Amino acid sequence: MNCSCEILINKPIQQVWDYVNNPDHLKLWLNDFVRYEHLTGDMNAPKIGDTSSHTYDQNGKEFTMTEKIVAYDPPHHIKLFMAHKMFDMDVVNSFEEMSPTQTKLIATAVSVRASLLMKVMMLFMPNKKMQRDHEKQIEKLRNLIEAL
Repeated sequence: MNCSCEILINKPIQQVWDYVNNPDHLKLWLNDFVRYEHLTGDMNAPKIGDTSSHTYDQNGKEFTMTEKIVAYDPPHHIKLFMAHKMFDMDVVNSFEEMSPTQTKLIATAVSVRASLLMKVMMLFMPNKKMQRDHEKQIEKLRNLIEAL
């Protein structure tokens, strides 16, 4: 799986960064998101190595992924490693100031490991559908930020 979306948001870069990286907002724009739990590090001063858990609900079954910050350069770039027993993925969000009131967000999610069972399941989930879902999710994010 390799999903990428580039979108312009009509808000200043710091405002976009703050919204995207606020755990309280995740449930508003991430598909199937249930809850966030901070595990390590200072929530008010994130840094490389800090961890949290994200729980999702898919068809009535919850699963939890562990998130680790692997690159952090506010308000321009964050890279997260998301781990689960069935698959791991890199999530990268890059922010570019286009003007004082407009920000480009490039959001990517790339699978870096998948179990055999997950590989079989992915045969029935075409990458085009996953890409469309990713784009809809990022569009929803843009609409939420621009409504502020």
